[in-house]
Amino acid sequence: MSELDRLHEIIDALPPQQVHALLTLLVPSQAISGEEFARRLAEAPEEDVDEETTARILSAEAEQGESISHGELKQRLGL
Repeated sequence: MSELDRLHEIIDALPPQQVHALLTLLVPSQAISGEEFARRLAEAPEEDVDEETTARILSAEAEQGESISHGELKQRLGL
């Protein structure tokens, strides 16, 4: 799976309000610098992610060849 496919999968799993927030960040009404983009991204509130979404993200990462330990997987899932 390519990075673009992975990104599509993650975006497809987002609720509508998060898609809107992402669009607002990525497609501003006027051009922004890399520093401004980084600042906005850093200031964006963290969203709670349910277990199903977390599992889908981890699965997509695993398909990319990334591996994590069982302990790290449990930690990411909050178990």
